[in-house]
Amino acid sequence: MKLPLIALCLFTFWANAQQQPIIRKDKITIARDSYGVPHIFAPTDPEVAYGLAWAHSEDDFKTIQTLILTGKGKLGTHLGKKGAPVDFVFGLLNTRKVVDQQIKAMDPRFLQLVQGYLMGLEAYGKAHPSEVVNKHVFPIAIEDYIATTMFSVAIFSGVDKALPKILDGSIPSLPGFTGEGSNAFAIKSSKSATGEPMLVINAHQPIEGATAFYEAHVQSEEGWNILGGLFPGGPLIFHGVTPNLAWAHTVNFQDKIDVYQLKTDKAHPGQYEVDGKWLPLVKRRIKLNIKGIPFSVSKMAYESIYGPTVKSPKGAYFSLRLPSLMDAGALQQWYAMNRSTNFTEFKAALNQNHLPMFNIMYADKEDNIFYISNGKMPYRNPKFNWASTLPGNTRETLWEKFKPLNELPQHLNPAAGYLFNTNHSPFMATAVNENLNPANYDKYDGYETYHNNRSQRAKDLIDTYDKIGWEDLKRIKFDRQLPAKILYPYGYDASVLFTLDAAKYPSLATIIKGLKEWDHVTNIESIGALYYNIAYYGASKIRKNASKDPLTESEAVELTQYVHDFILKHYGRLDVTLGEFQRLKRGDQDWPQAGMPDVLAAVMSEPMGESQRKMNSGDAYIGFVKFPKGGGLPLIETVNTFGASSHPESKHFADQRELYQAQKTKVMTLDKAEILKNAERIYQPD
Repeated sequence: MKLPLIALCLFTFWANAQQQPIIRKDKITIARDSYGVPHIFAPTDPEVAYGLAWAHSEDDFKTIQTLILTGKGKLGTHLGKKGAPVDFVFGLLNTRKVVDQQIKAMDPRFLQLVQGYLMGLEAYGKAHPSEVVNKHVFPIAIEDYIATTMFSVAIFSGVDKALPKILDGSIPSLPGFTGEGSNAFAIKSSKSATGEPMLVINAHQPIEGATAFYEAHVQSEEGWNILGGLFPGGPLIFHGVTPNLAWAHTVNFQDKIDVYQLKTDKAHPGQYEVDGKWLPLVKRRIKLNIKGIPFSVSKMAYESIYGPTVKSPKGAYFSLRLPSLMDAGALQQWYAMNRSTNFTEFKAALNQNHLPMFNIMYADKEDNIFYISNGKMPYRNPKFNWASTLPGNTRETLWEKFKPLNELPQHLNPAAGYLFNTNHSPFMATAVNENLNPANYDKYDGYETYHNNRSQRAKDLIDTYDKIGWEDLKRIKFDRQLPAKILYPYGYDASVLFTLDAAKYPSLATIIKGLKEWDHVTNIESIGALYYNIAYYGASKIRKNASKDPLTESEAVELTQYVHDFILKHYGRLDVTLGEFQRLKRGDQDWPQAGMPDVLAAVMSEPMGESQRKMNSGDAYIGFVKFPKGGGLPLIETVNTFGASSHPESKHFADQRELYQAQKTKVMTLDKAEILKNAERIYQPD
């Protein structure tokens, strides 16, 4: 019996994709520029991916291996008890099952790219066996690798927040897999002082670890040519600039995850009721291998028709339903975006609708600017409250279909000439008279409808310019000032903190006056910024519930007292500056760090000892792109927090740190001849 022609073609494509690509290492060139950033050149895309894997492994092989181990459910063999929660959640979400179902329909060119990348990782491991963390790392199956990328996107989509709530904290937040924020700006020629379109790429991510951005440039003779940022273990650029176009991502917060409570009872053990029928709850025992424990630890996971299911400490069963767990093609779509040469091709890549989240801000040499609050959004039944836990006893809540791209909030070439996003509402993306009306969009998608401090400040700054120049754009992006009216980050009005009467509370007069007189600038020499920073992180100690009511005067007094007592206890005086308290740390060195959560040059921090905090996320990979009037390659300036290498002995361990803290940039290029002419080192993989 003959196979139908289309089936035969698919089988042939799949068979070819499964074969490892031919990699000619002598044809791969890695050129390190003066900052150690790798520029990889090769004839084919898989060969470039091989070179990218090799170069990135030279700089951060240990972190890349955490991604590989995650895809095998073996992170606990390396990180011990810290890795075990990741292994359990990876097993619970069961992304490998979806990959097995969908991989044969994936683009063979994409699969060959991934194969080339994985070959590069394995070759590096064989050449440097002392750097391999344990025996579980290699070999790497392509299915495991793609399953890990699905898992990572699911974590970005909110699994890391939903599970701890369901399980009362028995599953802690997952280490290393976080998405923090970001800013993005697109300027059309009509708004540009020089008549040249511009884009700002500004990731707010952890500055070290599994989701810290790494900068690279990849260029093949098959047309792949892009410079930008990627995470450890990424085979391509997640956002960046090509000769013709550029885009930036920011995290968006529409409703990407639904939680269902199943209907169970003692009379039907191991079952749950849906539409009057009792269905079996699928059980899977997940074996956890944990470093330091000589035997496997088992934990039960479940699955319902809604999705992965867990049992709460009180005995209730909850299921998670996420679009990100139904589609294994996110990386494939990013590859199509990487390969796009114009807006039509870029839009076609977006129409694949594999990427379940992320705002996308775009600009190109043809003077198009574009913004979309992207997502894989389901059609939800309007009978139910989708902002709450859903009833898991009816198929009426079981959504199956997704909206096409044209139903998502988006702008193309607004008359105002600019677009921006700082993780705020997609309905506040440009001039007020051109903003989209939220009433025209599905309220059950859960889109943000508010400004945050960064978006309000950005809008205030943009409105001061009739035309925005290159240096103006940098000033906007690097701004460290909160808006005149601070929008308190916890979702409630805290303005009373700035209106307390010093005469009424004389013992707190210094702090009260300091907050009142503060200009909302978060420079290292600011005392008022220090007071507010301590209040920001101390507010949860004062208000421990989830109330959104305005801060009361008594709560404001208590918070001010906390700030006062903390500073006196640890510094013995009240004239302490932000830079003394907040530090940027790399290796065994640390420096004063300006900024604060929710300023445009954002800084989030964690305790460092008892008296200080160190930056752990915020302003990370930053890129400025301008497309010249007369054509030619775009002008590119970038900076990363530290440097290309994670090795303390490398001169590129922190060689961008000084630029970063001074809010300056380095000039980059896509010109191969210029890169090779000025390279610090040129070599091939061993």
